[in-house]
Amino acid sequence: MVRFLQQLFSESGAASLSRTGTFVALVFACGWISYLVWRTGSLPSLDGLTFFIGSLYGLGKVGETFQRVLGNKA
Repeated sequence: MVRFLQQLFSESGAASLSRTGTFVALVFACGWISYLVWRTGSLPSLDGLTFFIGSLYGLGKVGETFQRVLGNKA
């Protein structure tokens, strides 16, 4: 189980903060949206939330790409 979690939250054996942050944000967002739907009876707009969750992972990938271009990461 530990090995599975390590592979789930890492990329090429290195820890991925962007992937872990995206997972945490996604779990929080699902709970928050479920609460809002339960309280109001309608689904709120998800445009901003979708962008926020996607940008967490995207920023991590952009940083990794810059490191590879500059030769700091194999």
